[in-house]
Amino acid sequence: MDDRTIERAVATRRRRRRALQKNDEPSSRNAAIVGILLVLAVLLLGLALLSYSPADEANTDISFRELLQLFRNNDDVRAKFETTQNWLGLLGALLADFLLHDGFGMASALLLLVLLLWARDLFRHGRIQDESWRQSTLIIACMVSGAYWFGALRLVWDQLPVELSGLVGEFLATVGAAITGTAGTILLATGALFFAVVFAMGVSIVGLVNRARSAFQTLIGSLRQRWHRRDRIKATIQQPSTPGTTASEDNPFSFLRRAAQQTAQVEEPRIIKPEEPNIPPSPPAKRDTPGSKTTASGARQTTDPIESATPPTPPRKLTLTVQQQQAHTTEDETPPTRQPHFDETILYTPPPLDLLVHGNQEHHINEEELKTNARLLQEKLETFKIKIENVTVIPGPVITQYEFVPAAGVKISQIEALADDIALALKARGIRIIAPIPGKGTVGVEIPNHKPSLVRFRSIVASRTFQEFRAALPVGIGKTITGDVYCTDLAELPHLLIAGATGSGKSVGINTIVMSLIWRLHPRELKFVIIDPKKVELTFYTRLKHHYLAASPDVDEPVITTPANAVIALKALVAEMEQRYDLLARVGQRKISDYNRKLADGALKASDAATPLAPLPYIVVVIDELADLMMTARNDVEDSIIRLAQLARAVGIHLVVATQRPSVDVITGLIKANFPARIAYQVASKVDSRTIIDSVGAEQLLGNGDMLFTPGGQRPIRLQNAFITTDEVEAITEFIGKQRGYSTPYMLPSVAQGNGRGGSADGDFDPLFVEAARIVVHAQQGSTSLLQRRLRIGYSRAARIIDQLESAGIVGPFDGSKARQVLIESDAELDMRLGQLGLT
Repeated sequence: MDDRTIERAVATRRRRRRALQKNDEPSSRNAAIVGILLVLAVLLLGLALLSYSPADEANTDISFRELLQLFRNNDDVRAKFETTQNWLGLLGALLADFLLHDGFGMASALLLLVLLLWARDLFRHGRIQDESWRQSTLIIACMVSGAYWFGALRLVWDQLPVELSGLVGEFLATVGAAITGTAGTILLATGALFFAVVFAMGVSIVGLVNRARSAFQTLIGSLRQRWHRRDRIKATIQQPSTPGTTASEDNPFSFLRRAAQQTAQVEEPRIIKPEEPNIPPSPPAKRDTPGSKTTASGARQTTDPIESATPPTPPRKLTLTVQQQQAHTTEDETPPTRQPHFDETILYTPPPLDLLVHGNQEHHINEEELKTNARLLQEKLETFKIKIENVTVIPGPVITQYEFVPAAGVKISQIEALADDIALALKARGIRIIAPIPGKGTVGVEIPNHKPSLVRFRSIVASRTFQEFRAALPVGIGKTITGDVYCTDLAELPHLLIAGATGSGKSVGINTIVMSLIWRLHPRELKFVIIDPKKVELTFYTRLKHHYLAASPDVDEPVITTPANAVIALKALVAEMEQRYDLLARVGQRKISDYNRKLADGALKASDAATPLAPLPYIVVVIDELADLMMTARNDVEDSIIRLAQLARAVGIHLVVATQRPSVDVITGLIKANFPARIAYQVASKVDSRTIIDSVGAEQLLGNGDMLFTPGGQRPIRLQNAFITTDEVEAITEFIGKQRGYSTPYMLPSVAQGNGRGGSADGDFDPLFVEAARIVVHAQQGSTSLLQRRLRIGYSRAARIIDQLESAGIVGPFDGSKARQVLIESDAELDMRLGQLGLT
């Protein structure tokens, strides 16, 4: 092709582009003109309605012909014009009279909102969008139902002005009264207005009912508490007047207390009840799709739909089979909303679905794109003399899996080596080859979709699969490549190790796990210990201090952010584990599920009457960044994590540990050996992928929640993590935090005594306290690292000694990255201070 031909082609393309632009200019100009006219109409109608006066009714009885007499100096018409009070004169009075008397009354003002919506679309898009038509329809429905409601009210209170309902409202109310009577008309009009406003504002009716019920029950509970407190005060300061008479009988609101007690006795438990931990998790209901089977973890895996016997075909002929997906469960198909569960100590209402964003749950299949990718895949493989004939396509929300049977004599290793070449041919961000697919005689190639769908957390918790998943600690992770909801039981894993690069979706995954557990379990059944060294990722869970958080008496922060407090909390968890084992050994039970079940059945009795038995909640320990803890207090952190991972499963303590650096110095061999279940998000290299899941593949993930989940000894399963925003998490924690919680949080054992932090004569100071004080005074530097080097102790013990030196007045308070100021300058002053403390 010569240069002259190229120039002609470029010139032709430019002429076509100019012609298209010229054709678009008139349409956009016309749309702008119509938009301006609509805005002017809104201003005129708004001013006419705003300045309406009933005194102008006498002047509006005029025809259009009489109105033209104004230009012929007609005295009668001019007198009407001069006496009109409307800001737009006689024309404004006519418009206002038409809308208020002959139209929809005061509800006619909603027409202005419709016109503004249309004008906005004309300015932005050049046409009125479908969404604006839908919104306009809802606004008009509100306008009609509003006029109907005011017309119904005027049937009872005829002194109400006719401007409220207009002629339309009067007509609807009159017709309704003739059919259903006055009371029925008012009831129907109120219902029509209510539903119109609810649908126009996008408010969930179920959510409104739940909030009203919650508010009523909260009111009843607060009244009961108030009158119980008043009765106790009366009992202490007064003597009963006659035997058998109680203070509650004189209480004018005693019927509220009796109603609340009856409600507590007859109220049905919420539908999603905490499952018996001893019952193994049952899979969700099987689908009727041929060739499918359900795994024990709740995920559906699809078997090979490829025909076994295929007649010989020409080399370039391709048979494409697109596996049809069944309609996935949406929130409209779920069981009824959970009922608030009445507890003897707190009245807890689970968070409603309204707090979650309702995203588009469906992913549309572009068959043309699937056929193109299948053809390119076949052509690229044939380039390397690898022939395939039949391709089965399994489309998913984010990736699509192409399954095929290679020809006889083709080695699997040949196909695996072509990953980069296939990605280049398909222009994909990254592909993953599964050769072979477990349980099938096929090879799978996972290719990202050009337009991936966002998997919302609401679509997970609102699904029937999650609602019916029976487990002690149910977790809705996300969706499989086929679009099915995937659930697992954290109690069966029993611990989870998470790794992924920055921005791969690791923090969102942690929030998904925590929120899944909160969604299904009552605060009395579940507690969290959250360790967040980053100090910004998980701090909003502080609001759950009196509901879901377990606390240590030696730590003063609900969500732990410092390495020193993290070491203390982990040691407190070890002590809690040992106490629980002692309890199980005393009552002769093997695990927490058996203990709680038999305790609820009344089959267990305490050997010591002074220490009655109580149910044990599950404790989930969440560590957001393990690498930071391993850098600052490696020995203490690793020892505690290993002990908990090895022993804590039977007593209901489970670990969820995350790190963005899956190197062998962070995920040591002992830690890795005790975490069989792992999640790998996108990582930087194959080495990191092998470190976390013992195989390659995580480096080819797409990020944004794309993961490989290994549920202990199985092949990795590719999932798309459910997405939950920070605003949704904050809304849920705020909703729970506003409810009355337990008076004191669940307390872990104190570890202040022992473990290298006590043992002196007074029991308050470390045995190395005096020596550390002299080192600090001589060096005039209050540094934790200084004590670590000089005394050869760990970080946690050195930090504890520094805190003791601060409380003793030897060093100053914490000052960021700087060393603490030493307040004592000489040995003489130090001896005097130690004498005051009784340490000389």
